[in-house]
Amino acid sequence: MAQEKDERPVAAVKKTSETGEDSLRRNTGAQSRSAAREPGNGGDSAVAVSPPGRRRERYIVGMRTAPGGHAMVQHSMDEVVQYLNGQENVEVVKRIKLGGTQPFTSTGHSVNEVVVAKIDEVKAQRLRALAPPHLIIERDSLLACADYQSAPARLSPIGTLLPLRSVATDLSIRVIGERDQPLAKATVVIDGGELPAQGLTDESGTARITFFGSSTEAIRALFIRSAANHWDRLIVAPRLSSGINTVKLRPLSELYPHFPGSRLLGWGQRLMGVDPTAGRFSGSGVKIGLIDSGCDNSHPLLRHIVQGKDFTNGGTDTSWSQDLVSHGTHCAGVINASITEQGIVGCAPAAELHVFKVIPEGRISDLLAALDECIEREVDLINISVVSDEFSELLSQKLHEARQKGIACIVAAGNTSGLLAFPAMLPGVLAVAAVGKLREFPADSSHVLSVVPQLIGSDDIFPANFSGMGPQIAISAPGVAIVSTVPGGGYAAADGTSAAAAHVTGLAALVLAHHPLLQDRSLTGRSEQRVHVLFELIRASAVPHFPDPQRGGAGVPDLARIPTGQSFAMGLPFPDGPERMSAYWPLSVQGSPAWLSARAPLAGLF
Repeated sequence: MAQEKDERPVAAVKKTSETGEDSLRRNTGAQSRSAAREPGNGGDSAVAVSPPGRRRERYIVGMRTAPGGHAMVQHSMDEVVQYLNGQENVEVVKRIKLGGTQPFTSTGHSVNEVVVAKIDEVKAQRLRALAPPHLIIERDSLLACADYQSAPARLSPIGTLLPLRSVATDLSIRVIGERDQPLAKATVVIDGGELPAQGLTDESGTARITFFGSSTEAIRALFIRSAANHWDRLIVAPRLSSGINTVKLRPLSELYPHFPGSRLLGWGQRLMGVDPTAGRFSGSGVKIGLIDSGCDNSHPLLRHIVQGKDFTNGGTDTSWSQDLVSHGTHCAGVINASITEQGIVGCAPAAELHVFKVIPEGRISDLLAALDECIEREVDLINISVVSDEFSELLSQKLHEARQKGIACIVAAGNTSGLLAFPAMLPGVLAVAAVGKLREFPADSSHVLSVVPQLIGSDDIFPANFSGMGPQIAISAPGVAIVSTVPGGGYAAADGTSAAAAHVTGLAALVLAHHPLLQDRSLTGRSEQRVHVLFELIRASAVPHFPDPQRGGAGVPDLARIPTGQSFAMGLPFPDGPERMSAYWPLSVQGSPAWLSARAPLAGLF
């Protein structure tokens, strides 16, 4: 199937070794022989039934790696599946065979795969507590877009929000845009202090919404976002009538004249010194993996993106190009939008972008499979804009493997308004927070809510208040009011740490493709050292715009400040041979880049 790599049948597996199975049972402390089997686990029924009051959740079972990165092999996954199939109320859903070097058991069975199973919570906790050291059993948590807040972050307990007796009021909101044209499929949200009400506009531009609350006077805010080509609008304490209420949205061209008929270099690209229109740096030869919600490559600026895979349930060979939430298409534009058409331009338009769809409704196991596909395709960079509410040791191992194999993982910090989301807090990845800039969005748009007034820098740069923060933040990048591509051929301005990570991914592609240090023979190979060098070059170029490293890390990278050797700055040929690294990459004994403070920035060339 398209969504899983070598997905294997989940019917009961024949015993491969009585001794192996008995060993697995002993190591896990299983009590299956003394317990009665329930229907649905290889019995007469195809559906497993959970005991009353207990529900089944999805879990992943995989092998823990030793410090050297090798699996702690004691059993094959065939034996694990055979054991699970013999347990009460356990349903093996799928097996995901991962690529790379295959470790084997003494019986010759591969263990380089994970098993996804539905297990009731009580049994899962018992299995986790009694599992042998080499086995990881963890929840297969749902993934979310890095720019979505979890429900607890948005809502108070429902019981405190609902009135004792609801009063229903029907409201009609008509949305118009440029030249007073009705805007279909615009999102309309009414915040009345109770549960928010929302709807979509029809072809006439009208949304009919039932609002539950005491009266229309209690409505605190009206928020409207068009499908494309307009700024969103936030109206505080709106005066709404029982008739049709008309709201007009500003076109993007009001702030950016002649757009999209002319080319737009975004404010974020200007801040980071990225200008692909100059024709010098394009990211050619770099391969990027985008793990997100897919990408609509029918967009005129994204037609060159032809490689992808859908890992979500029900995915097909082409469904990666269907983006239901627009998020992946927006990030793809920031990274890779073509320079051959009018509109926006990506930071690295000549890079080769591979799209891996894991949301909506994807899980940690899907992200594992997507990362494994990136490793197999030998991408150079991975942009990760999905998050999970729970830590995953298996995912942590896979990200470590990617770095060891020379792949740089750039991860959105998450729109958590606090602690970093997972996996951004992991060592070895480059965690990116978001910043914004005043006067780059209308005063009546929702982007104003991102401003942290007390931390606005002298150059109008501010940390986005929605951004995850903490000591693990490496750098920050533009992530407020970022105009990029959306499905259907249009453009939209969006906020999020995902847009920030996309900017850094594009910049990293330019550095990887064109920096002379990274063209050195000792670094052109795929290794962890290459990732280290790339990340240190990016950090070294960062400019802090406000005094809070917990929010901004080292600052916002600037391509013109990437450290380099004097020969490169002057356009002279670089020397060949071993002296190349010693002359231009003098690492200290501790491995920290001592040259960072000594080298002058590469002004005017990048």
